[in-house]
Amino acid sequence: MKRALLSLVLLLAACKTAPEVVADVPPPTLPDEDFTVVTQSLTGVDVKYTGTVQAANDDIVIEKAAWEFVVDGTVKRSGEAGLNVAGKAGAQAKFELGESLVYVKDEEELKAMDARGGSLLLALRGTLFIKAGAKTFEVPFAKSKEVRTPRLPHLKFIDFDAFRSSDVEVQAVFHLGVVNPNPFQISITGLDYTAQLAGKELGKGTLGAGDRISPASTGVFDITVTMNDETHGKEAAKIVKSKVVPYVLNSTLRAQLYSEPLENIGDIKLTK
Repeated sequence: MKRALLSLVLLLAACKTAPEVVADVPPPTLPDEDFTVVTQSLTGVDVKYTGTVQAANDDIVIEKAAWEFVVDGTVKRSGEAGLNVAGKAGAQAKFELGESLVYVKDEEELKAMDARGGSLLLALRGTLFIKAGAKTFEVPFAKSKEVRTPRLPHLKFIDFDAFRSSDVEVQAVFHLGVVNPNPFQISITGLDYTAQLAGKELGKGTLGAGDRISPASTGVFDITVTMNDETHGKEAAKIVKSKVVPYVLNSTLRAQLYSEPLENIGDIKLTK
């Protein structure tokens, strides 16, 4: 009897000292995510990644995101962003991650993309760090988007208008076009030019600094110059009388990481 009683006491003692089993905390999930290209340029993109985290049995805090920006399988940039978004147990918490990212680093790479054409596969991937109760979960995410490969803008000479305003004066307006072949808007740094009539420089400057060219369109820029007796002295009357005014127009388009020169030489033939 004493032996049975001793066994019972030892059994009860063992039950009291056994480690308490704690149920695993269910991890939060990511049922919804989206990756959007907000704007695109010749050299980069502004992107937005949004998602919804489903909390389980505990309140959560989406603390931060460690991310990588990937272009056609190559990691271009990585970083970490604080989020600090709270959510209630059993509810959903929405978060947003926005970044400005570069996929072209120099003119050589930009020209290579222009020659290649086609499309680029952009992706944002990484890990969300989510605290639930006393535990921190690492939830992976990844989303991709296909965009058109950037194409170089081009400068072209459209035409000119010219007329004789007196026996000693000719005015000319040259029309230059900046062609944007991309499905997105581009900005130009400027359009530099020098214009000559009958061997003398009559105009020099920069047009369009900071101007934006709409998608798949041509921006037109006008250059106006005047030749008269103030610029050419007595030769002005002779040139006008000949009805032929030689011109030279040198221009350079400057854009992101890229410049393109253009020279146009010809004759203005006056009809009146």
